[in-house]
Amino acid sequence: MILLNDFYTILQRDTTPGTVKAKIAINKKHRILEGHFPGLPVVPGVCMLQMVREVMEVNTGKELNLKEADNMKFLSVINPEQHNEVDVSIHYTEDGGKFSINATLFAGTVTFFKLKAMLQTA
Repeated sequence: MILLNDFYTILQRDTTPGTVKAKIAINKKHRILEGHFPGLPVVPGVCMLQMVREVMEVNTGKELNLKEADNMKFLSVINPEQHNEVDVSIHYTEDGGKFSINATLFAGTVTFFKLKAMLQTA
């Protein structure tokens, strides 16, 4: 896991079969944000995708790779100065080591990112 416990931490995680909900805290002083963008920190889209993947890895206890992304929507920027705590909601089904997921990153009524994808065990 390349971002967990450095770029962000998981503050809370709740699971039920087929669902993971987590609250994460973004490190607003992380070096990634220094260059993206100076004076206006914005979480890069690739980091949003990676956070979803890593929350699923924590949930499953398995290393996962992105196999396919059917639909990826970046709806609002995450500025950690305004939203350093973000909710992650993932609904998934598993079939033979492949996880079909629908994920959302949001804070309150603001939705930042939506993803429909397939992850598979590495």
